Amino acid sequence: KKRKLSKQELAHYRERLFGERDRILRELGRITEAINESAEEQEAAKQSYSNHLADLGTDYMEKEKNYYYADQEGQYLKAIEAAIERLDRGEYGLCIECGDLISEKRLEAVPAAELCIKCKDKKEKLERGH
Repeated sequence: KKRKLSKQELAHYRERLFGERDRILRELGRITEAINESAEEQEAAKQSYSNHLADLGTDYMEKEKNYYYADQEGQYLKAIEAAIERLDRGEYGLCIECGDLISEKRLEAVPAAELCIKCKDKKEKLERGH
């Protein structure tokens, strides 16, 4: 059983992680822009008397959705940054619980994964109280 990733595999995942980080940063920039535009539009709408309650509700929902997405992307960015740090320390691809190699299939699906499938399942069962 393989105990660590090859240099070629590490280079591939480094590229994936930095690509994901760049994508997230662009997305966070877009979300921030949308939030700022929304705030400006709300200010302009306050000056106008043609405010309709439904429009205000829609604007509020859009703003909330943007904050939610920003939070989710921010959490994912932290996970990507942690994975890059593990890569730099030579620990990338190893489960932080049991030390086994995380499957290639899992790393392709979730490049920031820090747990192997077995430990991830165990953790989820504990969180659900089973």
